[in-house]
Amino acid sequence: MALSAQGEALSPRTASYDMEVWLDTLNRKVKATQTLYFTNPSTDTIRDMRFHMYYNAWKNNQTDFFKEASRIPRTKSQDEIDNCIWSWTAVRTIHDEAGNDLSQRQRFVQPDNDNTFDHTVMHLDLVEPVLPGQTYRLEMEWEAQIPPLMIRTGYNRDYYFMVQWFPKLGVYEPAGSRFAQTGQWNCHSYHPATEYFGEFGVYDVKLHIPENYQVGASGQLQEATTQNGVTTWHYRANDVIDFAWTAHPGFTVVTEMWRNTEIRLLIRPEHLCNKERFLGAARHTLEYMSDYVGEYPYPVLTIVSPPFYGLNSGAMEYPTLITAPTLCILPQGIRTTETLVIHELVHQYFMQMVATNEQEEPWMDEGITAWFEARILDKYYPDGTVSFPGLDVHIGSQELRRGRFFSAENIQVNPLSDYGWHFRHGSYAPIVYGKPAVWLSTLEGLIGEDCMQQLMQTWFETWRFRHPCREDFIKVALQVTADCHPASVVHMVDAFLQEAIFGTAICDYSVAYIQNDPMTPFYGFFDNTTDCVNTDTTRRARYEATAVLFRHGDWAVPVRVQITFDDGSTVIEQWDGQARSQAFSYTGTRRIISAHIAPDGELPLDKNLLNNSYTTQPDKTGLYRYAVSFLTWLQNAMMAVSLLV
Repeated sequence: MALSAQGEALSPRTASYDMEVWLDTLNRKVKATQTLYFTNPSTDTIRDMRFHMYYNAWKNNQTDFFKEASRIPRTKSQDEIDNCIWSWTAVRTIHDEAGNDLSQRQRFVQPDNDNTFDHTVMHLDLVEPVLPGQTYRLEMEWEAQIPPLMIRTGYNRDYYFMVQWFPKLGVYEPAGSRFAQTGQWNCHSYHPATEYFGEFGVYDVKLHIPENYQVGASGQLQEATTQNGVTTWHYRANDVIDFAWTAHPGFTVVTEMWRNTEIRLLIRPEHLCNKERFLGAARHTLEYMSDYVGEYPYPVLTIVSPPFYGLNSGAMEYPTLITAPTLCILPQGIRTTETLVIHELVHQYFMQMVATNEQEEPWMDEGITAWFEARILDKYYPDGTVSFPGLDVHIGSQELRRGRFFSAENIQVNPLSDYGWHFRHGSYAPIVYGKPAVWLSTLEGLIGEDCMQQLMQTWFETWRFRHPCREDFIKVALQVTADCHPASVVHMVDAFLQEAIFGTAICDYSVAYIQNDPMTPFYGFFDNTTDCVNTDTTRRARYEATAVLFRHGDWAVPVRVQITFDDGSTVIEQWDGQARSQAFSYTGTRRIISAHIAPDGELPLDKNLLNNSYTTQPDKTGLYRYAVSFLTWLQNAMMAVSLLV
């Protein structure tokens, strides 16, 4: 049995919730009672609390969410605007465990700017402080106006997807935790480009839903009872950072066991044609991640395939619950459904268990997840993420990821170290997802597959159910590299990671040219003035064969170079990649016919692979690579269009 199902604590369980929730489908509201149990993780005396009030992002059109999105989403109708139908969360009553009424001690604050129209963070002054190590209980009654389906959450017609939906406590960071120099609440405003950061706990939730609805939620269903037309769904989720749920009368439930985990697929009947695409991808991901980094500890995994009018909730990840849209018209060779299932399921490890801050360091979950996604797809779907066998076209996921990154207009707008909402001008997706996926593959080429797996296992085992930051990742990477390699490699990896995370440089090497100059035979007096050499005694042509390489980019990394000669022999040269040019020269009877940088494809970080090889003999490699580049772009466009249908 999965450990979390047994009730054994896997996490600190710092913030736990008991909730009872009523869904009002007529007025599109939820009402709830909520008990929070907070254990002070620090040596500080805490005198206030901060809560996320996510639904207030749609309270008016001047919130950070709407201003940064630069528009009101098309799901917000003009009729709603005319009739003042906006979304919000309002906490009606608050009491502490001593019975003190704190309802009038709440106020909205703006931790990221001075936009007083943004009410997505609520500050609460306490009457009784929370002492170090103390567990403190807080009772709330609140209600919320559910938004029309926005990014990630809300309703459309009879479909509800409820995420970031309740007053959620921020994370209290003790001094020395991540970047905190003193104890502090980490509770940012809600920005459209960023996601979340939450504390581990246990959620015990009762959902009162009209009886014709099928429900799915984080955690494990304890029981479902129906009375007077309402079904009460009782869920419990242990050692998670959030709780999500969905309700829709049109769901069919498909179940399957994988080891000790029940996979539950909530899917529309018209999409059952693709059920194996969901289940197969889930099995593959659970198997790969369990073997590569560690076991999936939860007793259940719920996959939600929303109706076509719920696509705005697709491709999202929450504790033990993920969403992935599908279309039965998708050809088997277009692995969109599988890609989304794999990506969102990997997030159960990176951001759900290794709980980095998605708002401040989004690459630490999205980038690492993208790297794993590509590996899993390429292993279990070797024909390609995109394949047209009749045309002999097969494009792997790692190749596709790399193509998306380098096809972006400007991959140097932001370093990865920037906060998520500071990424601008369309830079978020290519840099946050694409750049880490590419440089992690390059890092693997530098330190080797076994060392890379050891790095990821150590990262997961050291930081699961905790809140690490980039400095912790660098520390683990250097420690593991030191176990595998000499100090010179550790220094190289340190420099590599500094540029990868804090820099914006581009990596680009090329083979500039190959030159095979005939060597003039020796003529004249050499040892004395009596014995003259006037004939070529070797009788064989000799050459000074040279391959010249250039470094065009500012990101310098070590590279391997394969030199091939006309007699079929090869040599592998190592270059530290630092100089702007490098020559490899050989004298003898052999001529160089080709030179190839990173012959095993271990340098995907190189922006232009077309100039990584040079041959003196004509071939069609360049044309083939141009074709692959075009098809990568084409698949990117097709996948985007398919999600909009």
